[in-house]
Amino acid sequence: MVEQISNKPRTTRVLLLQHRGKSFVTGLRWQPLGSVTGYKKEARQFGREHLLDIVVVRRASTIIQAGFVARSDGVTKGMYSLAATLAGQLGDSWLAAWKTATDLDQYVLIAVHQGGVISGCDMIGTAAEVQARVAQQRRRGISFAHEYLPPEFDMGGMPIDVEELLKPSRLKREYRLRPLAFGLSKRELVQGIIFSCLIAAGAFGWSQWQDHQQRIANQAAAQGEQRHSQELARLQLQQRVEQPPQALEYPWAKRPSVADFVEHCSNVFYLLPLSIQGWLFSDALCDGTQVLSSYKRSGNSTADDLVAATNGHFSDRPAFFDEGNSATLKFDISIPAADEEPLSEAIEMLANLSSWLHSFSQEPTLKEVPVVIPMAPAIPGQPPVPPPPPPQWKQFELRYATGITPLDSLTGAPVQGLRLREIRAEYQAGLLLWSVTGDLYAK
Repeated sequence: MVEQISNKPRTTRVLLLQHRGKSFVTGLRWQPLGSVTGYKKEARQFGREHLLDIVVVRRASTIIQAGFVARSDGVTKGMYSLAATLAGQLGDSWLAAWKTATDLDQYVLIAVHQGGVISGCDMIGTAAEVQARVAQQRRRGISFAHEYLPPEFDMGGMPIDVEELLKPSRLKREYRLRPLAFGLSKRELVQGIIFSCLIAAGAFGWSQWQDHQQRIANQAAAQGEQRHSQELARLQLQQRVEQPPQALEYPWAKRPSVADFVEHCSNVFYLLPLSIQGWLFSDALCDGTQVLSSYKRSGNSTADDLVAATNGHFSDRPAFFDEGNSATLKFDISIPAADEEPLSEAIEMLANLSSWLHSFSQEPTLKEVPVVIPMAPAIPGQPPVPPPPPPQWKQFELRYATGITPLDSLTGAPVQGLRLREIRAEYQAGLLLWSVTGDLYAK
């Protein structure tokens, strides 16, 4: 059960629950957002008008909804919305109540109908208050697909396993509260003026610093080329044949780091709405150069609706297929290469990476694949180019599927030598399922 409830005096319905070191907030003000592409602007406007500066946004299959709260209620960014956490796991139609502690007459009540948290049903109250609120929803004629109620209420339903639902491995970034930016405060304006003055005063110094950095970069490039030539000469002496430059091309040096790959892909994934003018999200694929998202037509939605709603928000116009009932939207991205990095022994790197993923209840597959070094092209009139030497590294293909976002499952992971090929998100039964494919390079 919940370990403790904040005892800070409050003048609002907002209360905090502490569970396994995490803070969960109840009593948010829930507001549907009508704009599919401009919901962030709409949320900022609502928060400004009602003096609410902390928010969590939910994208259900039929609704985009925001829960608002104020910092003055003792809430900070990074805390979790209890309603959003449960709604992300229990679906679009349910009602749940449970006791916060055995020695308190205090119960949580949360209800979700047609994908949205019901206003006034994200609360903590006494048994009598919560029972009255449950009865009120029933009188309204709302039929929930699932009802989770404590036996002492004698109102039917079944108990809910809160311990399982609030496990750290089930908590996603999308359940966290984040600050709303309304514009600049007076203090920020003063800081901005000072900063602008500093920029103007330091323009000449910045130019000199850039020149200095360019000289350092040129020196580093020259030293790298020298090391490359020395290593190539060492290989030639060892193999007793001339070696092409391709012999020292490390594939992981030309690909983005895991952190950059996940961050750039996630930034686009999190902006994709689950519904655009009646077109429903199906899946999305990020390969490091672009994110391709697929949507399916529903009801009486049209291609014109989708084209108009997405105009200017993606890198190209929608590409329709399946007789016009499905469409792909493209968003181009650019991720810098990670450069070279030292590798460790394969047995150590495999153990570290698989152990990390196992700790998140993932079941990764790591399969060794042949390493192919490209041959240098033959030069007309010259002797045949000798084959490259055996590779000095091994390559393993990584694959795993999960209900946890890659940003959560890979942040802090031992990713030495790991490079990702693609991240795919697929929407099934009200949940996003993620699959990750990559390559692990090791000695």
